[in-house]
Amino acid sequence: MAFEIVDGMTGTKHISSDDLAALNTATVGKANCVLEYGNDFALAMASANTATLGTGVGMVGGKRFWNQAATSLTIQSGTQGQKRNDLVVARYAKTSAGIESITPVVIKGTPTTGNPADPNTTANDLKLWRVPLDGINAGTPVRLFEPVTPLATLGDSVSQGGEQPFPGGYLFSFGPLRVLQIQNMTIQAGAVRNVGKLPVKPTREVVGAISYGSAAGYVSVHADGTVYCTSKASGDFSGQVCFVA
Repeated sequence: MAFEIVDGMTGTKHISSDDLAALNTATVGKANCVLEYGNDFALAMASANTATLGTGVGMVGGKRFWNQAATSLTIQSGTQGQKRNDLVVARYAKTSAGIESITPVVIKGTPTTGNPADPNTTANDLKLWRVPLDGINAGTPVRLFEPVTPLATLGDSVSQGGEQPFPGGYLFSFGPLRVLQIQNMTIQAGAVRNVGKLPVKPTREVVGAISYGSAAGYVSVHADGTVYCTSKASGDFSGQVCFVA
């Protein structure tokens, strides 16, 4: 049946893992990811041959899994004088009988005297960590994922709004988003006016548009938070620029 209820009783067993995977993917926005929980699958090297994978929650192909307790993984010994990259992945598998599982797997890389490459993975693998080996020594694990932000955190970020005066306008805040509104800013033709410095800094330099009648100009917020306005015409300009702080 193409159109069906999932969260409801139909009188027969009708909910499959594919149903839940589709709903999970639609809710989270990704099919393969790590969700914030526990210690986010933190990986620590207990020795050159043993790594400990911490607790966490994730999805492979939309199918959720979790690690409820620290799990020990074996790293094969390195080769003297050579380098190697191993990967720690969460691997989904399904037997011919339809039995499904997700387990941690260490994929061994290829030793080389040059720069080592990561070993190949499959579509059923969620990359978690890279373990670099130099000779017989295992280096610091490198995380290969960013945990998905929980809905509660997203809700808090968009609900934190506010506004504050700024020379020539207002700075509006919506969580990490900032909107600088310029109102009737007097600019002389060809001049660059230093408006002042914002109390926050953008993640990168941004430029917005301002105008006075048919004349156009620009407002820019530099990396240190300093705001500049300029135009080839004179007048009292208005406009806005948006950025993430």
